[in-house]
Amino acid sequence: MGGISRPVVLVLASLALSACRSANPKDVVRMTGGCTTQVRAKGPTPRLPRSPSLKPGFGAVVGTLADSGGALPHYPILATTPGDAPDSPHASATADSVGGFVFDALPPGQYRLFVRAFAHRPDSTEIEVAAGRVDTVNLSPQFFECVR
Repeated sequence: MGGISRPVVLVLASLALSACRSANPKDVVRMTGGCTTQVRAKGPTPRLPRSPSLKPGFGAVVGTLADSGGALPHYPILATTPGDAPDSPHASATADSVGGFVFDALPPGQYRLFVRAFAHRPDSTEIEVAAGRVDTVNLSPQFFECVR
């Protein structure tokens, strides 16, 4: 081969082939060390559960938990009230297989619904619960991935 060793030829050939491949957004994120909100997989379409029967003097909240890729099943949602101590007990619900959740007996008042799903930014929303009323909410934590 005229003085060029076989390993050098292989390295040059692999570099030439890799230069022809176009970079995808994930490659760019790796190169820059930034974050992305790219969705990895499509989940089931989120569905609201049926409204619960209300207990006298209580309100209810039904909702969905989903990101741009679909439902986020099996994550807990906490309902906190303003001024609650971090270690005080909170009402909680867990999203079902299609991202639906229900709080069926909340005393009237102001609540913040809070969720922290794996590989997503935490999300929360405030809601005013009234006796005899069922409110609907949608929690949509944003997917993130940081490559360092």
